[in-house]
Amino acid sequence: MRHAGALVAAVFLALWAPGTAAATVEVTVDGTNVEKPVGSYLDIRSTVTNKGSERTGKLVAHLNVASLNGVYVDLEDWTAGPTQAVEPLGPGESTTVSWDIQAVNAGTFDVYAVVLPDGPGALTVSSPIHVEVTGRQTLDPGGALPVALAIPAVLGVVVYFVRRRLRATA
Repeated sequence: MRHAGALVAAVFLALWAPGTAAATVEVTVDGTNVEKPVGSYLDIRSTVTNKGSERTGKLVAHLNVASLNGVYVDLEDWTAGPTQAVEPLGPGESTTVSWDIQAVNAGTFDVYAVVLPDGPGALTVSSPIHVEVTGRQTLDPGGALPVALAIPAVLGVVVYFVRRRLRATA
């Protein structure tokens, strides 16, 4: 019976504590599909909105990158700051959170934002942005063989004529 009083107090606080009762947060991201080559930068913007009738507490916005084809993703390689603080929002208020990310791996990914309270409570997840990161060919092997053969041949001819001239003048 001792625990019943604690339970009633917890329910009371959950229902009447400022910023927790009717605070319903929604998070959306701008865009649905992106195709970029490896090394490109993307600006991911999300909008966090308080859809409830009470002020929220502090919130935390976090960006996630999930591989859809088994490519290893190290989030710290993609962005230096995946987690950002969001100040409390009044009823109907919105704020924009943005991340600059760099596509460091070729593959297929979903990028999405998660907003959670700075403390106990439910998290909210945006719909994903589907990101196709294409590989970038940095060296074209076509035509490499003629260059690989021509440069030593030209250098050999130059050395031959320089030696011949030096012998003729000596």
